[in-house]
Amino acid sequence: MRRVGGARRGLDLWLVQRVSAVYMALFLPAFWFCRAGTGYAGWHAQFLGLPMKAAALLFVAALLLHAWIGLREILIDYVHPLAWRLPLYFLFAVAYAGCLVWAVDILWKVQ
Repeated sequence: MRRVGGARRGLDLWLVQRVSAVYMALFLPAFWFCRAGTGYAGWHAQFLGLPMKAAALLFVAALLLHAWIGLREILIDYVHPLAWRLPLYFLFAVAYAGCLVWAVDILWKVQ
């Protein structure tokens, strides 16, 4: 019996999307519950510690990865010409990478 090439990739992506969804679902209530207060001073105080910065950055990475996998499936299903799909992959990859770099810049400027 011959195995289809890349057949396991779909399961891997499905699992990554579910794990990222679980992390985001757990992070948001914890973030809300552990907030330091309202207003700028509360938000600033909450993001001073390295654990919160790392958890928030992991949240952004999980969100972008989750969105990338969903976008990939949409493009595969609805954009059939490869000549259109590949540039769209590239544009969204650059946009998502830019968002991640921007999040790192924002989080690590909090002092």
